[in-house]
Amino acid sequence: MSEEQLLRELDQKLRRLSVEGLWSPASEADIATYSKDPHTSVLPHVWKWPALYEAIQTVASMHGLDGKAERRVLRLINPAYQNEKNRRQRTTTHTMLMTLQLLKPGEIAHDHRHNFAAFRFILKGTGAYTVVEGEKFPTQEGDFLLTPSMTWHGHRNGGEPVVWLDGLDNPLLFLLQAITWEAFPGGLQPMKQLSEHTAPRVGATRPIWEKSSARPAYNLHYKWQDTYEKLQSLSDGPGSPFDGVALEYVNPEGGHTMPTLSCGIQMLRPEEITKTHRHNCSTVYHAFRGNGATVIDGQTFEWEQGDCFVVPLWSWHSHQNRAKDQEAILFSVSDLPVMEALKLYREEVGEGA
Repeated sequence: MSEEQLLRELDQKLRRLSVEGLWSPASEADIATYSKDPHTSVLPHVWKWPALYEAIQTVASMHGLDGKAERRVLRLINPAYQNEKNRRQRTTTHTMLMTLQLLKPGEIAHDHRHNFAAFRFILKGTGAYTVVEGEKFPTQEGDFLLTPSMTWHGHRNGGEPVVWLDGLDNPLLFLLQAITWEAFPGGLQPMKQLSEHTAPRVGATRPIWEKSSARPAYNLHYKWQDTYEKLQSLSDGPGSPFDGVALEYVNPEGGHTMPTLSCGIQMLRPEEITKTHRHNCSTVYHAFRGNGATVIDGQTFEWEQGDCFVVPLWSWHSHQNRAKDQEAILFSVSDLPVMEALKLYREEVGEGA
């Protein structure tokens, strides 16, 4: 019997044992895809605000969804995953999901909790509030609110239609097969009566170029007024060469925003062009104010106020504000904490940086 026949019989025997040799064609093909640089299936893409807003307004007028506030949500699906049969794999990046949600006046999103981390960044409208662990957090445009893992939370709207971005790490937890979710018994959690002596759990930001080992108090709500004032106070300084005047929302327990997500806000000053770099964490952006462009691996992606776009991991990128007399502000979320926790984070600067 030839060596080739012997190997074929061995492969068949190993398959019956649920074992595979590294010499198998499938394993060889897999090894052939390895390289010194990371590779991602995520594609750069821009979701345009006019189309998104028109779609969410159409959803708002659908009477079949009345009383189902949790369903007025649009998932931002990366083109690379658009044709995935498994809905859980139709995500914004391989580790993160960004959605756009609308809450109509008088609507309630019933309380629940889950072990995947989530946040909301308020885009339009006032009068809504989120209840987290019994504490009421009224929100305004530009506010940023955390609902960390396993915190009871729900949403109410007593004002005008409100639109916000949701960011979640559930694609990562689906991959880990660790998802848990449960509804609050009775639908709505009771709200606590806070006294003047109760410390409000409002948050803070810090410049990303200044590292801190301090552990801040537990915070859930980051008000836009405070955040914007911090951006303005730093606008005359050098900032980050790669992100302009950039802040990270401080984690409630220290470190990044949450264990799996780093959220930030950055100001690009008039005509500012950042230097090029790349890193092995993926980032999703929202243009909160202004307009500009981001160059990703040599391709220019233009964005305007309201647009969302994704920069895949290990992609060379830089940002530019094209306005001569107006600032541009980008909100962002990345999976940086995951890469750092696994001791895998890498970053490289471009030529001339």
